[in-house]
Amino acid sequence: MAPIPLEITSADGSATVTDNCTDPVTIFSQDPAPGTTLGLGVQVVTFTAEDEYGNVSTCSFELDVQDILGNNNTEDFASLVLYPNPADSKVNLSNPRQIDLNNVTIYDLTGRIVNKIDLTTMGSEITIDISTLANATYMLVIKGSQGTSTKQLIVNNY
Repeated sequence: MAPIPLEITSADGSATVTDNCTDPVTIFSQDPAPGTTLGLGVQVVTFTAEDEYGNVSTCSFELDVQDILGNNNTEDFASLVLYPNPADSKVNLSNPRQIDLNNVTIYDLTGRIVNKIDLTTMGSEITIDISTLANATYMLVIKGSQGTSTKQLIVNNY
């Protein structure tokens, strides 16, 4: 008997097994088990398949688990406040935890950049002049050393 062909489909992370002798394969296992929390660093994941005749095939791959960017600062980014919103000529960006921010880019809803502001020296709050923006909804992408936050701004100059 030939070994069981074992194929890992990386596009969606699933593993499929085909056997030229038996369908379906009687035993299919994964080590570590699906749903297991993996530690940081290189982890080896192994799939094993066995058909009813005792033919066994294994396939392994290495998974490099990295720390999530900004994982410890999710709460910090949630503390960013944009007010008033809707706004007319000025809007304030409040950074009460004074997290390290780089810049904010303002996009219109077509994805066009309409303004970019340096935030490296902002401290706990900055006032942004939006008097030249048309009445519309805008997306503000706030970038910091630990990640990115997106806020929606409605400009209403009446």
